[in-house]
Amino acid sequence: MDEDEFFSTSTGTTTITNRYDLEKAVPHEKKTHFNEINRYWVNKPYSFIILFKSKKENEIKYYAIEPYQSKIEAELREYIEKKLQQEIKYGQYTGNETTRQHKLHNITTETHKLLRRFGLYTPSTSPTTPPTSETPIANEGQSLSARISRYITRFKQKTDKFDLKQVVATLSTNGKSTLTPTANPDDPPTNHVDGIEATPTTDADLEKSKTLSEYQVEKLLYYLQRDYIGYEKIDPIKHDINIEDISCDGYHSPVFVYHTEHEQIITNIFHEEDELDDFVVKLAQLSGKGISKRQPQVDATLPDGSRAQLTLGREVSDHGTNYTIRQFKEVPFTPVDLINWGTFSLDQMALLWLAIENEKSLIFAGGTASGKTTSLNAVSLFIPSNTKIVSIEDTREVELPQRNWVASVTRPSFTEDEQGDIDEFDLLEAALRQRPDYIVMGEIRGEEGRTLFQVMSTGHTTYTTFHADSVGEVIKRFTTDPINVSKTMFTALDLVSIQTSTRVNGQKVRRNKVITEINHYDAEDDDINVQDVYQWGAKDDEFEQIGNPNILKEIKFDRGWQQHRLEREILERKVVLAYLIKHGLNTYTEVAATIQAYINDPETILSLIADGSLEESLSDLRDMESVHIDIDESTEALVPRPDPDEDQITEVDKILHRAELEPLPKFENAMDFEGEIETLFDMYGDSSSTSLDYTLTTFIGDEE
Repeated sequence: MDEDEFFSTSTGTTTITNRYDLEKAVPHEKKTHFNEINRYWVNKPYSFIILFKSKKENEIKYYAIEPYQSKIEAELREYIEKKLQQEIKYGQYTGNETTRQHKLHNITTETHKLLRRFGLYTPSTSPTTPPTSETPIANEGQSLSARISRYITRFKQKTDKFDLKQVVATLSTNGKSTLTPTANPDDPPTNHVDGIEATPTTDADLEKSKTLSEYQVEKLLYYLQRDYIGYEKIDPIKHDINIEDISCDGYHSPVFVYHTEHEQIITNIFHEEDELDDFVVKLAQLSGKGISKRQPQVDATLPDGSRAQLTLGREVSDHGTNYTIRQFKEVPFTPVDLINWGTFSLDQMALLWLAIENEKSLIFAGGTASGKTTSLNAVSLFIPSNTKIVSIEDTREVELPQRNWVASVTRPSFTEDEQGDIDEFDLLEAALRQRPDYIVMGEIRGEEGRTLFQVMSTGHTTYTTFHADSVGEVIKRFTTDPINVSKTMFTALDLVSIQTSTRVNGQKVRRNKVITEINHYDAEDDDINVQDVYQWGAKDDEFEQIGNPNILKEIKFDRGWQQHRLEREILERKVVLAYLIKHGLNTYTEVAATIQAYINDPETILSLIADGSLEESLSDLRDMESVHIDIDESTEALVPRPDPDEDQITEVDKILHRAELEPLPKFENAMDFEGEIETLFDMYGDSSSTSLDYTLTTFIGDEE
C-alpha cells in the first residue's frame, strides 16, 4: 500500500489522522509481532481501520485509529465539552434544530467563539487588531499549555468538578478576545488545513506555543462532534460498513466486533467503568428510552436504525454494564450480491423473482445471524413499484426503494399500565385499512403470527422472517402454542426458505439450505403437504433442483400462459440477473433501477441489454417517480460487494450464450407475435414435431 497516497486527501493535502497517529495507537511491545493485513478509511480524513494479525497470539486485531491528543489537548477538549453542554443545550442555537448538520454547525460555531474569547486560537481568515487593555487570562508571556492548565486548575481547586458558571463569569470579566470577529460572529471562520507535519504538535511544542494551530482545532472539533452527536469511542466502528455487530461485555472488557470477513475480533477500544455506564444511558436516551436500576435492560433502536440491547449495572449481569449493537445496513444488499455470495443460485433467484412478482407469500426462516433479514431486504426489490406496500417492525430493518411504501414501527407505552402501547396487532389491523398489496413484517416472534396468517388468508401477500432451522420446525412452531395457527390456514403460505450460517472450506458463509413449497392440508392424516424444490448440498457446495415447482404451475394457470411462455419469463429474468453479474453492475442503485424498470417495461430493458447500452441508461432508469433510490455514493463505495467465483461466471456465460442463440432483439419480436405463437401451440399441443420447431424458429430463433 502506498502510504503517501493513503494519507492524502483529494486536494493533495495530508489527512488529519496520519502515520503519527498510527504509531501512537499501537503499543511499542506489540509492533514486533503485528502484521498488517488490511487498512481502510471509515471517516476520512479523521478515522481509519487497520487489521493486524498477531504472530505471537495467532489472532486478528481490529484497531480504530483516530487523531492522537496530548494530555493538554485532552484536558482542553474535556473543558470545552463541558462548556458546550451548557452553551448548546441552553443557547440560542438549539431551538427546534435537530438535524445533524445544524448540530455540527452549532458545535463548530460555539467552539470557535469560545476559543476566540479565551484568546487560544487566531483563525487564518480572521484579521487581528492590536491587543487591548482587556486581554485574556494570563495571556502575556504565558505558553498555551500554561494558560490552558490555569483555566482548568483554577476552577478545580474550588470544587471537584468544573463550576461552569464561575468559569463563564471569570472569563467574561477578565478574558476578552483580542480578535476582531468575522462579519457574522455567529459563523465559524472557513479554515482549511493546508498541510500537516509528519509529527504533529506534542506537549513539548505546546509549552512554547501561544495559540492553537489549525490542525489542533480540527482535531478538537472532530472529537467534540464525535462525542456530542456521534457514538464517542465506537464512532469509527459505527462508520465501518464491514461490521455487523458491536459489543462490550461488561466492565474492564474490550469492545468486540463481528467483521463480515473475519467474524468476531477484538478491538483496541476500552470503556472506563463510569464511562461505560454513561455511554449506555446515552444510547438509551438517543433511542428515546430510559434505563435505570429499576429497568436495567432495554431493547432499543438507535437513530441510524441499528438495534441495541442495553444492560445497566450489575443488577442482571455479573460483569456489569454491557451493550450489543446490531448494525443497520444503510445500503442494503441486493439479489446480485446473494447470488455472488453463493447464498442462492441464479435459478433460485429467478424463481423467487417470478413468485414475488406474482404475489406468492414467503417466509425466510433460520437461526440467529443466518441472513434472514438480508435476504428479505434483497428479494423485496422484486415487488413491483406500482403496488402498495406496508411494513411492520419492532425495529426498523426493512429498506425498500418503492415509493408507495408505509413503514410502520411498534411503540411501547409511556406509562406503567401500558396504555398507549402500539404493537404488531395494532399495526396489522391498521394495515388492513390501508389496502396494501404486500405486507412485509420484520420478524414473527409470538401471537402476532396468528394474525399474520389471517391476513394471508384474506388474500394479502406477506413476507416475514422467523426463527426455525427446518420447515418441519416452522410448521410445528406456527401450529402450536403460543402462535397456534390452524393447519388449514397455514396453507395460505406459499414458500419457505431455510437460511443457515455454516462453513465451506473453513470460511463462514450463509446458504439457503432449502426452498420448500407449502401445498395443501391433508385432513385424513391431519398433515400439511410440502415439497422441497431446491436443496443445498454441503459436500460439493451446490444447489440441486429436486422437484418441479407446483408454484410455477399455479402462476401459469393464473396468468393464462402456455408452458413456453412460462419458460421464457423465467429465462428473461435469468438473463437480466446474469447481465448485471457479467458486467459488474452490482451497486444498489444499478440493481434496483434495472429490476424495477424491467418489471415496468420488459421489452425496453431486454433491448438495452441486447444493444449493450443498459449501463448508459441507468441514470434515467433511477429517475422513475414510483421508485425512490437515494443512496449516498460515498457510502455505496464502502459496501463490500462480492464478486462471482469461476463456477458462477461459467453459469452466467451459459445463460448469456443461450440469449445470443435466441437473440435478445427477438425476445421483443416474440412478444409482438405472441398471439400467433399461442395459436400454434393450441394447434400442435406440447409436441416437439419438426413442423412446430420450424415454425417457432421463424419467430423466436433456434434453441440451444
